[in-house]
Amino acid sequence: MIVTVVGIAIQVIMVRLRPLKFLTDIQWLALILAASLFIPMATGTGTPARWLVLGHVRVYLAAVALPLVLFLLGAPSHTLATITSVTTAAIALVLQPDASQLTAFALGTLALLVPATLPRPVRLGLCGILLGSAVVAWRTPDSLAPVRYVEGVFILAADASPWAFVAAVVSAALPVAAFVWAARVNRSPGAFAVAVYWGALFALAPLQITPVPLLGFGAGPILGYFLVAGAVSHAGTVRNQPA
Repeated sequence: MIVTVVGIAIQVIMVRLRPLKFLTDIQWLALILAASLFIPMATGTGTPARWLVLGHVRVYLAAVALPLVLFLLGAPSHTLATITSVTTAAIALVLQPDASQLTAFALGTLALLVPATLPRPVRLGLCGILLGSAVVAWRTPDSLAPVRYVEGVFILAADASPWAFVAAVVSAALPVAAFVWAARVNRSPGAFAVAVYWGALFALAPLQITPVPLLGFGAGPILGYFLVAGAVSHAGTVRNQPA
């Protein structure tokens, strides 16, 4: 509950910010966010190194950073910013290792690369980096055992009742649908990439290899959702302002 309140506050603050150049200068923030994924490894939180430890609280950092990275990469591209951001995130996720987040990030990035105006060699190179990284991540054993209220939420709901399972599936579809709608209204490739990212994670959830976003226990996905929702809302507000 506390994390949700903090997330909503972040979204409200972002919406009320003075207009930011989300379509140009802010794109370099994607590289900073991607580089932040190395922090858990640098601070020695153990293996898998996926969490930012803040006192007694552990935050799943990829779930916070990657949605906003994808949204920012949907802006008209500085080619170098795109290459370095995608490559940095892929390397960090391989080293953690985090096959589920890497797969979702790769699919979201591919959704951006297909219609992108980047040179074809750049797009093919990034596709190769993402594919190769995903293969390595999937072949790296994960030492974490699934937890029912984190990775096994859908199975937990199905065990409770058919209605609980339906409610869980509908709840999972809502954030994906929200970003698809935002992508259409705001003509935002970045918002669509975020929808693909969320959809991929929910699709992988029955394998119990990834914390179920928003439905499972954990602060990271909640903070990541409201952070990128605030960015999308802010960008839409700026876009719709009179010239």
